[in-house]
Amino acid sequence: MRAAQGTGVKVIKRKVFLDDTQNEADIRMQFNRAVQLARRNGSAIAIGHPHPSTVRVLQQMLPTLPSDITLVRPSDLLNEPQVDTSTPNQGKPASSEPRNPFRGVKRCVPKHPPEPVYATRFFSVIGESVSQSTLVQYFQHQWQGWGKKA
Repeated sequence: MRAAQGTGVKVIKRKVFLDDTQNEADIRMQFNRAVQLARRNGSAIAIGHPHPSTVRVLQQMLPTLPSDITLVRPSDLLNEPQVDTSTPNQGKPASSEPRNPFRGVKRCVPKHPPEPVYATRFFSVIGESVSQSTLVQYFQHQWQGWGKKA
């Protein structure tokens, strides 16, 4: 979030990390925590790795996901408007307006207008970066003296 501050880039933040341990009971507990947070706050972003234990837990738990919880792709969180596509609770009257479960994505607004970046500076930084890259340094080392007369 700090890196995006002042850039106007949309930012989303994780609330739950599913698999900081690869113990299936812990992953299950974190998954349930994400569901509870989503219910309480209107949304919860949970992330994890494709570890076999995480995949197993998700395969077991996703089919039993409560109907009031909607899964969305991370890219969908950055493209507004957000719409709740879950099945509405039968006891509540349906609203004509869809509920936004994410309450909007925070946008970092610059405090000061960005300074202009001129082409000469841009190409200077790019050239420096390329010349210091591992690949370029490898070729310089390999071909050192190549083409010189002995």
